[in-house]
Amino acid sequence: MGRHKEFDQEKAVDQALDLFWEKGYEGTSIQDLCDHLGIHRGSLYDTFGDKHELFLACLDRFSERADDNYNNILKEDSDSPKEQLERYFARVIDVSMNNAARGRGCLMTNTTLGPVAYVPNVARRLEAYAMNMEGLFFSFVMRAQAKGCLKSKHSARELARFLTGTKQGLHVMARNAADRSILEDFAKVAISTVL
Repeated sequence: MGRHKEFDQEKAVDQALDLFWEKGYEGTSIQDLCDHLGIHRGSLYDTFGDKHELFLACLDRFSERADDNYNNILKEDSDSPKEQLERYFARVIDVSMNNAARGRGCLMTNTTLGPVAYVPNVARRLEAYAMNMEGLFFSFVMRAQAKGCLKSKHSARELARFLTGTKQGLHVMARNAADRSILEDFAKVAISTVL
């Protein structure tokens, strides 16, 4: 009979996510993970496989959290797409500033900029995350277009890609922005370009 695992796997993934987010994939060792999670190497390997497999689980968890943090705003069927996009970017700025204050930025953006981004199963997750964002913006733009709210002559796909880049840019800018108004100005211009 196998030994009973004496830790909560979901909580362990959340704790590992925070550590990877703080130190990056390359900067996090197996020993760091064991110490941070309070588990032995054997338990980590038995449960998650290895550091890389645990990191993949963390990327998946981060993607799930994005819906809770701000993506659900884009899914609403609002009478005012402009107000909806303003709320969305305000929430992205809130999250970005909080992460920047903790020295973290966006885990997906950080991962995209690091060497691990070239590992195929990481690259697939990064691409899926970006495509999901683009899809959410595309649906949002299509609803705004149906309501007659679009200012831009660009296609819905072009606008979705522009808004995806704006969102990612906000995460990057938050890492060294002197104050929130810098990010708000950036978002304001993007919103005014589209709606």
